[in-house]
Amino acid sequence: MSSYFKRAILLAFLFLSYSVPIVKSGENVPSSVQEPFYYYDMAYLRGIDRSDLANIRSVWDETLLISTLQGLVNRDSAKLFVNFVQGYGKDVDQFWLETFSKELHCSDGSVRDGWLQHRKRVELKSLDELLDVFADSYKGVVLYDETVPSTVNVALTIAGVENLLPVRYDVTPGSLYDRLVASPEGRCLPTLARLINENGSPMFTGKGKIPETDLDSTGSVKVDPYYWMIEKYFKTGKVNLTEGGYYLDTFWLKRPNGATQNHCLTNRDFIVARKGFFFDLSPWDDEAPNDDPEQPLGADFNAFNAIMRAAYEGTNGQKIIRVAGFTPWDTKYTDHGNVNCKHSGVSTEWRHAEILSNYNGYLDADALGLGAMANASFYQHFPLEDAYPQKKPTVENLREVGLLDENDRPIDKTFVAIYFGDYDSAAWVCQAEPSFWNDPNRGSVPINWAFNPNLADRFAPAFDYFRRTQTPNDFFISGDSGAGYVNPMSYVKPRRFSGLPDGLNVWIEHCAQYFKQWDISGIGFVIDGDAPDCDRKTLSRLAQCAPDGIVTHRGAVVGVVDNPFGDKTPFRPMNSDLANPEHGKQIVLGDVRFDRGPQFNVYRVILWSPTKLKELVELVKSDPDRGSRVEFVDMYTFWLLLKLEAKFLGKDEFDCRL
Repeated sequence: MSSYFKRAILLAFLFLSYSVPIVKSGENVPSSVQEPFYYYDMAYLRGIDRSDLANIRSVWDETLLISTLQGLVNRDSAKLFVNFVQGYGKDVDQFWLETFSKELHCSDGSVRDGWLQHRKRVELKSLDELLDVFADSYKGVVLYDETVPSTVNVALTIAGVENLLPVRYDVTPGSLYDRLVASPEGRCLPTLARLINENGSPMFTGKGKIPETDLDSTGSVKVDPYYWMIEKYFKTGKVNLTEGGYYLDTFWLKRPNGATQNHCLTNRDFIVARKGFFFDLSPWDDEAPNDDPEQPLGADFNAFNAIMRAAYEGTNGQKIIRVAGFTPWDTKYTDHGNVNCKHSGVSTEWRHAEILSNYNGYLDADALGLGAMANASFYQHFPLEDAYPQKKPTVENLREVGLLDENDRPIDKTFVAIYFGDYDSAAWVCQAEPSFWNDPNRGSVPINWAFNPNLADRFAPAFDYFRRTQTPNDFFISGDSGAGYVNPMSYVKPRRFSGLPDGLNVWIEHCAQYFKQWDISGIGFVIDGDAPDCDRKTLSRLAQCAPDGIVTHRGAVVGVVDNPFGDKTPFRPMNSDLANPEHGKQIVLGDVRFDRGPQFNVYRVILWSPTKLKELVELVKSDPDRGSRVEFVDMYTFWLLLKLEAKFLGKDEFDCRL
């Protein structure tokens, strides 16, 4: 029997017999006397007639209004659930609602009541019903100007702070503005804030002074509203500066690309609920963005930095700033399709992440094409436990399954760990896991689920569900680059975009709280992007929250660094990405070397199913020449073996054995 199968048997035995109770923060038992929650089906807003601008506007207006209302309604408790998002052929929101509304059969044999099982569900049938039932949640409206697309993001910021509904100014009969504000036969909601003049002319012109401030205009109609927002809402302490949203503005009305849900309007409820801020700016200073081609060079870039600097200063540099969302690469700022900018999507993503990292920010990367998510404001109220322990391998376990020789050196094999990602976005987890977590082959081979633990803030009940239904072959690590997507070296001086003091300790403290709750002790992939590569000093500092191991972005050596616990933390650069099982077979077997002692190779896969991973394992193991040398292991086993090899060699660094 191979050591892989012996280890699988041992893991199963340990999983079933070794009691690792989930530490409870309180009795998580639903009560039949809980208040009802409300359900609204938004599926009718998924369809769009792209030849009809009036229809495009109507879909945008109503979806944004409902998402904002949901954030206001769910600020203090989970009251309003909506159905909207589709993924992998499923109604994603409906799937999760059903999952959380029924008994949960846990992997330890216990049965728990579902979170929503005993709450009455009340279905609302129209926007008017929504506005009537939740009339106490909003005070009026904030008007924004479609001709100045950025004003929608400023309006959303105001809406969350002032409890208002964002409405696009449009005097067309039957428009949302007409129905809610202007028409005597409508609701006649009061306009309590506006980003457009009363006569409908633009408030922001890109000339003279920025309205209501002493600031000179930047020369950009797009950019000026963001400086207005900084003056009126950041510097006055009205906004929660730890919660940002980077999502498309009304430029989408000109280019409603792909699936309607790609506007990501339903993602915004969470930031509204937490009184956060919104923006959409290019990270580049060497070309004007395609949505504002006449602006002075660098205006977007400067505003991007100004927003993040104001958030940094408003938190005294002592808090981490979440920015949910992602580069809208199919619409703006890249060389994709007819966007007509010069930078690639990847380089734009990396630049974006580097700027955020310069100001103690991180990316919750709601990227196309799984960028849409709904109900995060609802999910945030799930009562998580204080701790979710994992069962990790020990040296004794490795001896028992034959992975160590008599000297406790790893046996002469090629050890392979697969980073199972990318899950640095709550939206990606929400859309992908109805298919992948329920794949019949989950549990058949070791899987290193790279779920960034901070995503539980937006998707708490699912993270609890994953832990309670895991198999012995399900392991949890962090994705890139910890409890959020950052470039760690951009937290370290010199910080090229900000010039700010070192902030890595703030990042490590942020990671540590999530890693402790979810019992994660390794970083599965550090993304350096265009920032400097992580050096040994930085890896040693990161080992404070990731003592078991770190997979780095680039490099030619593996090894160990000292950690703060008087021990060593192993690190190893990522080998490469695998496109599919057949490609993976060629890469994995091609990296096998004989007569060099044990090897340690790690590969990344993106949005693979467990069935796809099992196919890779079987293809590799079936090779008559090299397959028997390859040993697929979980990441914690991989790191422990690597640490033991370094100890045997007496070296802190050695070549990658390729």
